[in-house]
Amino acid sequence: MKARQIQAENQATEARLRLLQSQIEPHFLFNTLANVVSLMEADALRAKAMLESFVDYLRASLTGFGHGTHSLGKEIDLVEAYMRIIRMRMEDRLQYVIDVPGALRSRALPALTLQPLVENAIVHGLEPQIGGGTVRIAATFDRGSLVLTVEDDGAGIGAAPSPMLPAGSGSGRALVNIRERLRQAYGSAASLRLEAVAPHGVRARLALPA
Repeated sequence: MKARQIQAENQATEARLRLLQSQIEPHFLFNTLANVVSLMEADALRAKAMLESFVDYLRASLTGFGHGTHSLGKEIDLVEAYMRIIRMRMEDRLQYVIDVPGALRSRALPALTLQPLVENAIVHGLEPQIGGGTVRIAATFDRGSLVLTVEDDGAGIGAAPSPMLPAGSGSGRALVNIRERLRQAYGSAASLRLEAVAPHGVRARLALPA
């Protein structure tokens, strides 16, 4: 009976994780497809490049969905595919830097943990600004924890939501989902916090036990 109870709890946990994953970024998927359609006649080569990046993004996403966890390297592949798509739309308004040592790319983490933080930085931080800005993604190993940071020089905490979002959407839901997934996977051993960056911007700091 104890074994059956543990199995049932594991299955329930997996179901909750899959549900949380499915809620993270549906608006991005629809917006990307809409952009591809709009470019088909005006700029077919650009539409093709966006669609290819979108396929790369879906491939990386579905790999994570299938297993619940994957490597940091796979998550970075997902982030880079996402960035390529967004940069085709924002052009020079978006710059990004990824600083992830090769030795850390094999570290495991829950799938689709880092990408929503990058999405929040762009949608809520950079897109409201006329000049856009820069997103910096870094990974370090600090006192037994894998520390991931996503920092932007955008509008800052409390800025008005981007008009690209559907009504009722916001960064809060994604953060709640990520924190719940961390709790399911690590208990109290993992953390996610937001910090204001001077003179403006936001840093998301995610710490996972090694």
